[in-house]
Amino acid sequence: MIEWQANRLWYQSDDYRCFGVNIGQRMMIVRLESGELLIHNPTTLTEDIRQHIAKLGTVSIITTVNSHLHAALSDWWLAYPDAYFYSAPGLASVRTDIGFDGTLNSTTSPRWKGQLYQTIVRGNDRSEDVVFCDPLSKTLLFGESILWLNEGSLGRQLAGKLLGCHNQASIPFYHQMSVKERNLLRWSLQEILTWPFEHILPIHGDPIWFDGKKKLANAYAWLLGH
Repeated sequence: MIEWQANRLWYQSDDYRCFGVNIGQRMMIVRLESGELLIHNPTTLTEDIRQHIAKLGTVSIITTVNSHLHAALSDWWLAYPDAYFYSAPGLASVRTDIGFDGTLNSTTSPRWKGQLYQTIVRGNDRSEDVVFCDPLSKTLLFGESILWLNEGSLGRQLAGKLLGCHNQASIPFYHQMSVKERNLLRWSLQEILTWPFEHILPIHGDPIWFDGKKKLANAYAWLLGH
């Protein structure tokens, strides 16, 4: 587990394959003002990870990023019965076995209002991603669309070159093609670009350090017209 911001933000990487290449999947952990933990995009829950989390604090909130990244959710549901579980748009109807406490939308939840920014990246009928911004670490916790594959195995870097996301973060063609409502996506991005962040932790790929707003805008230049 990587400590991204001392005593505030951590992330854990898990395996995730796309076109046969392991591009990784990232779980983020935020310590709220109460000292309790918010887990975003829970991945495989091993005993080691569970023990590490226990040293960080009490898990009080578990949030999901979208309607299809939920393979490990049952283990978290059983392991943390006292936590509040929040569904991404569309997930509650897929995972009827989970007793969600609410569905996330573009309005920041009262449970972390004033601590995190929150919205939904809209415009994709297949999946809408939940996005957070942590102003203390100046980090954007983004969804699946932005990708940077600059490090790792030769195959991973080759995939980055083929997808156009090796030298810089970008939006792979398959995500661009899935956008159905360009105006909704543009409005989502315009809101996000007003937030106070310098770095980006995407769900997949490498962390994006510094100049986060510029890099996000450049990745979406095909939409924003930059």
